[in-house]
Amino acid sequence: MEPAAEDEPTLAGERDGMTAGMKGAAWEMAAVVVCGLSLPLFADLALVVAGNWVAALRKPRRPAKVEPWDGLLGVVIPAHNEERMIARTVASVRRAAENAARSEAASARILVVAHNCADGTAASARAAGAVVIEVSDDGRAGKSAALRAGFAAAEAMGCSAFAVVDADSTVSAGFVSAMERALASGAEAAQCRYEQDGGDEAQVSAGERLRMLAFRGMNVVRGGGRAALGCSCGIFGNGFALTAALLRRVPYEASSIAEDAEHHAAMVEQGVRVEWVEDARVTAPLARTRAAHDSQEARWEGGRLRVGFAVAPRLLAAALRGNLRAGEAMLAALSLPFSLGLAAALVSVALPVEWSRVYGVACVVVSALYLAQAAQRGDEPAREWRALAAAPIFAVRKLMLAPRIVMQAGRRAAWVRTGREQSEDEC
Repeated sequence: MEPAAEDEPTLAGERDGMTAGMKGAAWEMAAVVVCGLSLPLFADLALVVAGNWVAALRKPRRPAKVEPWDGLLGVVIPAHNEERMIARTVASVRRAAENAARSEAASARILVVAHNCADGTAASARAAGAVVIEVSDDGRAGKSAALRAGFAAAEAMGCSAFAVVDADSTVSAGFVSAMERALASGAEAAQCRYEQDGGDEAQVSAGERLRMLAFRGMNVVRGGGRAALGCSCGIFGNGFALTAALLRRVPYEASSIAEDAEHHAAMVEQGVRVEWVEDARVTAPLARTRAAHDSQEARWEGGRLRVGFAVAPRLLAAALRGNLRAGEAMLAALSLPFSLGLAAALVSVALPVEWSRVYGVACVVVSALYLAQAAQRGDEPAREWRALAAAPIFAVRKLMLAPRIVMQAGRRAAWVRTGREQSEDEC
């Protein structure tokens, strides 16, 4: 028997309702996936933004009187084929050490680890006044192997703490003094401001300025914001210090391209807080070519993602045991690269799911505040703000790196020297 004619609209309505319900469920699931992937990043950025506000609003306090540090600092410089840059690096560290020298006693020892070098790095470093150890170990290539050799050699020289400076970098005149003050205040680990140098300001393009701003966000805004909330600021591979006693308790066993993030997770898991040192700076040259920058960025971000997913379960377990700093470190470890997170936030806004749109708008607001803080903390905020006009183009270019970042996250990337364009008179 055929259904009555009056029943046909009812059946059609039920089918339409079921279809709409299935579509709604699919959109909800898509929203859960997109928002879930970006949630660690934006939760962490919200904390960072709040922390920087707290630091800005906090009334300056008279510094507590701290007894001078009575240890010997070893500045360890891992170097792989850095013949052209190493003399400039050593010279800047020597100036900082001389500024911090206590009466007739040297304040620091400068140790260059010429690791698997095929050029004149060792000779250039010796000529500049550094102690040099040459390490040839093809089976243990990587910055972490060079650091372990450097830490051991510096401790044998009588050093009780070690500061790490990359072989292409320069340090501020007060670098050694500031690190020693942090150690004298009881810090077991410390990280200073880590910035990029674009060279002649007149020659820096808007895209390069945005790359420097993004770098400042990762290595200054996030570090300072975390510290203001009492969290561990992190170590960023350059411009950090560790005591020998801490390394005996938490050995430097990291082996990935993101060895800094890996070792930081191990320290936080053990309850260590890395102190933020605002009044010292280490500066590395900006990779001038887009190819060099893209290669460097893919290695960094891919390495961090790989390490993040590996250490997150341990950090979660530590957080559940009451180590709240491990919880914040877990958010940082699971965070997507900023450009991918922002893209996910925009997708959240576009999805036909009300709560997803609210979430996406909130993430865009947090992103804007974070970028504003990065611009404001630059040496020339007005130029940084003008450069933000090119941010959409920069974001699209960053998104194009996503496949390379994912590939790097899925394999063990090697420590590769980033290609640079540097004139001989800068060395």
